[in-house]
Amino acid sequence: MPVYERLGDVRSRAVTMGKVADILKARGEMEEALRIRREEQLPVFERLRDVRELLVGRAKLAMLYLQRGQPEDRNLAAELLRLALTSAESLRLPEAAQIRDIQRHFGL
Repeated sequence: MPVYERLGDVRSRAVTMGKVADILKARGEMEEALRIRREEQLPVFERLRDVRELLVGRAKLAMLYLQRGQPEDRNLAAELLRLALTSAESLRLPEAAQIRDIQRHFGL
């Protein structure tokens, strides 16, 4: 990470932070995983207009919200999945089918 920061490679840093969030999720540290995706990863992909990484990040953030299960989380997850699906369909990516499956599974 320090190398990416010294080089100013914000995209690689954001990708790495997503991997850190995945590890934290696996360890049960949901709040920190949510924070990283929300505050450190997605804003970078939005600024870079990296549509594919953004839709994947949104879907993963949605899954975190669904797993956390607080009252407002379901609506947040539904909106993130809607945005991810719109992007996946516009790019004709196979991830669109996976997102639709998640929406059906959770009744979103």
